[in-house]
Amino acid sequence: MQLEFELSAARRYARARGLPRVTLHRRAVAIAGMTAVGGLAFAVYLTTLAPTVMWYDMGEYATASATLGIAHNTGYPLLILLGKLFTFLPVGDAAYRVNLLSAVSTALAVAVTFGIVHDLTDDPVAATVGALTLAFAATVWADATWATSYGLNLLLTAVIVRSMLGWWRERKPRTLVVAALALGLGMADHRLIALTAPPSALLLAAGWRSLRPRAVVAGAVAFLAGLAVYAYLPIRGAQNPALSWARPADWHTYWSMFFDGETRAAYWRLDVLSRLDVLWTYPSYDLTWPGLALAGAGFAVCVRRMRAVAVYAALLLALDSVLVLTYSIHNIYNYLTPAYLMLCVLIGVAAAELLAAVRRGAGVRVRPEVAVAAAAVALALIPAALFLKNDARVSRHGDYSARDFAQTTLDRLPPRAVVLTDSWAAPPLWYVQLVEGQRRDVLVSPIFSVPGDDPAAFAQRQIDAGRPVYVAEGLRTPLAPLAQRFHLQPVLLDSIEEMIVNVLPKPAYRDDLVASGSLYAVLPAAADPVVGAVPPDATRDIAFPQGVTLAGFAGARTVARGDVVRFTYYWRADALVAHDLGAATIFADARGHVANTRGMPAWSQVRLIGEGARLTSSWQAGQIVRESYYVLVPRTIAPGAYDVRLSVYDGSAGAAAARGDASRAASIGTITVR
Repeated sequence: MQLEFELSAARRYARARGLPRVTLHRRAVAIAGMTAVGGLAFAVYLTTLAPTVMWYDMGEYATASATLGIAHNTGYPLLILLGKLFTFLPVGDAAYRVNLLSAVSTALAVAVTFGIVHDLTDDPVAATVGALTLAFAATVWADATWATSYGLNLLLTAVIVRSMLGWWRERKPRTLVVAALALGLGMADHRLIALTAPPSALLLAAGWRSLRPRAVVAGAVAFLAGLAVYAYLPIRGAQNPALSWARPADWHTYWSMFFDGETRAAYWRLDVLSRLDVLWTYPSYDLTWPGLALAGAGFAVCVRRMRAVAVYAALLLALDSVLVLTYSIHNIYNYLTPAYLMLCVLIGVAAAELLAAVRRGAGVRVRPEVAVAAAAVALALIPAALFLKNDARVSRHGDYSARDFAQTTLDRLPPRAVVLTDSWAAPPLWYVQLVEGQRRDVLVSPIFSVPGDDPAAFAQRQIDAGRPVYVAEGLRTPLAPLAQRFHLQPVLLDSIEEMIVNVLPKPAYRDDLVASGSLYAVLPAAADPVVGAVPPDATRDIAFPQGVTLAGFAGARTVARGDVVRFTYYWRADALVAHDLGAATIFADARGHVANTRGMPAWSQVRLIGEGARLTSSWQAGQIVRESYYVLVPRTIAPGAYDVRLSVYDGSAGAAAARGDASRAASIGTITVR
């Protein structure tokens, strides 16, 4: 295949390839279109933006940005520095402002995508279709709603693609400088940007006759200038920031973070068979089958008319596919976004070809303007359908779950408490401590995310030092080793949201969060839960077929959304119970419906009865056992009266069947939510 990059005159090259020339009018149309499309995307992202700190990396980025800390490998210095600039905006809290960086970055990426398609086709309608398809793809949109590195990576990827294809058309040295700077900056954000290097290098190699030494040197300097953002790590690390994964703060640590860290090697493995479904299901869901068909048609158009674009796209798509097949992380679908960018460019190319064909083929009976308008409306159905499908699912508007969990936990912990958790549940606690200045006496340790550390031994050392110890469930907090050595008594039930990507069906469910994690007290000895009698105002007499009776229940009668409620249960064994039993408390509205989030109850308490104190298999007949837990009232719950219902299940069978079936649960009281 001859790319014919050796032509020396940009105008002769553009004419020979049938490319539109850059004129003042075209530039004005491109700027207006980019502004309109990017503005629309930003407006949509703003309505679905998370209002405060979130879990996991998203909360860590917000905290690190606000405090000028150092995030986990690879440090993400560009994201942290830009996030810090956003924290000076006079809107929302600090976390909201860092979340806003993702919305702005992604909207700008959408705008640049419009520019790429318009550069290639001179068709603003086609450019709008391609750009908005990218904007409303579920993965791209979801990343725009909270603090992540993916939106910024997508923006820099788009800048590199547009700059390199612009250099291919016009051979202006400044476009190489822009691309090189974006690549250097991108390396200081997320290594996913490296996917653009091979196809860009191929364009340079094919057009080497047009390169000048001065342009090469300027590009190299620009790349190093962007990469120099990494100097933030040793500079800030020497100041010992409150949040820093660069400990010990030495050059070995910095080099390890720069080269992606030692632990990352575990993620690389040839896992083709188990990852083929990612390449099959996510693109068809995110871009739709008609969208992928258009991308295929666009690629065919590029093969015939713009071979360099075809080669660039093919290589970028191939490299992204290989990465997805070999890099084994739970959110690998986020690594498809560079491919989505290129596919949406091809969608725009195909849309322009289709509109041109309609314009040429319009007959006497149908005016060309009407035919083109009808075709444009048909093409617009793709981004419109994506918007309608994804709006409710990806929205994080009103999601205060992480902030509420952190505040509730820190408000109720005793002085000098220690919380053992992982990098999922620790960030919102850090945010409230380090950004808002609350409860700095509490030690929050992400020990479950530190390879080689022994949480049980660490807990014992803290207990020996007289510090109360707790454990918060996250993505990777195996409780069994702790439970073998200590008593884990639930304190705050089902108030930690967890990413259940491996439980719910893909690809519709991806970053879906469900409140199913709890906070436990780590106790060297179990407290005695046996009481002599039930308070008169709490008396109940509800027998369950498993051999236990709810003898009493107490809790608030009126609460507000976002409040913390404490429920106390009094149980009595009617006879010896052979098994450990569990109980699920759920809340049904006046129609008997249970509010759901992602198919699971939005408000519930699920636990083993007497967990961490005395399980039912060790009860004596006639004993009254008391258990008491806190629970957060979800902000998403509608106001009104709720029937409090309770079901009992065999603890060995799990709680899945007991969670949502309100019809089989016994009514034990009522509660009104304001």
